[in-house]
Amino acid sequence: MLTQRALTWSILALFLLLLPTSAALFAQTDTQPEPDAPALFHTHCAMCHGEHGEGVSALVSIAGPSLKAEHNPGMAMLAIQAGRPGMPVFAYVLSVPQMRALADYVTQQLADIPLSGGNVSNGGVLFRVNCAPCHRTAVRGGGMVFIGTNAPDLTDKTPAVIAGAIRWGPGPMPPFPESLLDNQQLASIVDYVSYVQHPPHPGGNALGWYGPIPEGFVAWIIVAALIGATIWIEKGGKG
Repeated sequence: MLTQRALTWSILALFLLLLPTSAALFAQTDTQPEPDAPALFHTHCAMCHGEHGEGVSALVSIAGPSLKAEHNPGMAMLAIQAGRPGMPVFAYVLSVPQMRALADYVTQQLADIPLSGGNVSNGGVLFRVNCAPCHRTAVRGGGMVFIGTNAPDLTDKTPAVIAGAIRWGPGPMPPFPESLLDNQQLASIVDYVSYVQHPPHPGGNALGWYGPIPEGFVAWIIVAALIGATIWIEKGGKG
């Protein structure tokens, strides 16, 4: 039987023997090369988002939005890790350092559309001139159903997606380069859409925020129902 002192010295000697090995392992971990973010983007992202994050046309089977206005590393990291509708999950394909490097590359290297300096009022004017014919003033989309297509609803789109689409022109939508809309005008449109997505509530039933025409239609239905009920009562409820 080992005495208590002998057992203590044995454990200490074993620790001293293993210390260099542990230090070497930590040193090896610390010297791991940084992930090559451009190469990772080219391999996993460029097919859908374009070589420079400019977006791929929605007319093709594999399409991805522009990343040129994505300045939020957290949102980019979440999209890479958990995926998005139509986008695969990369949590089981890439390591955390690789995903973090990709998010930083997108937001710090590729994103070059500033989203600052906008004005909601000016954005409303610009949106009504350039966007409302297809997306409608209430940004609910559906303004082109009569020609067999459907402009998308913008109520669930992030500022980065909206700004990227304006510059990129996905599918049948025309692109709006800086020669047509400068960065301040672009930011104003994005601010307007963000405002309309969550407008101040005036009270009552908003009826889906579809605007005065549906609201007026519902009002006329209620008025007609009241008139019909009044006539029915006037006749003694005999029809």
